[in-house]
Amino acid sequence: MDSQVRKVDFAVLLREEIGTLKNQVNGLAKDKKDLESRVMELCAEKEEIELDRKNHGLEMFALGFKRAKAHAELFAPGVKFDKMDPTKVVFDGKLVDDDEVAVEGGGDHTPVA
Repeated sequence: MDSQVRKVDFAVLLREEIGTLKNQVNGLAKDKKDLESRVMELCAEKEEIELDRKNHGLEMFALGFKRAKAHAELFAPGVKFDKMDPTKVVFDGKLVDDDEVAVEGGGDHTPVA
């Protein structure tokens, strides 16, 4: 009979432990869901910051180009600079797209940035 009581007590303890573990699993599942949501938020925030940084770089490039053009107009009055294009490079004495230089292979012709 004593062993029967111990088996019942042990079964009760196991059920309590199972209940405790189920509660922990449920809590951890909620924590996991919250963390996954936070990761998604942080990824979106990171993308926004990277885009802002890229746009800032483009804005600074455009500002630098405008300044350089203004300097050129100051030092060479009367010269027309309206054909200047910040999206092109000088290659073999012509303004061309960067990818045109890459297609031609460059060789000894290094584009001027």
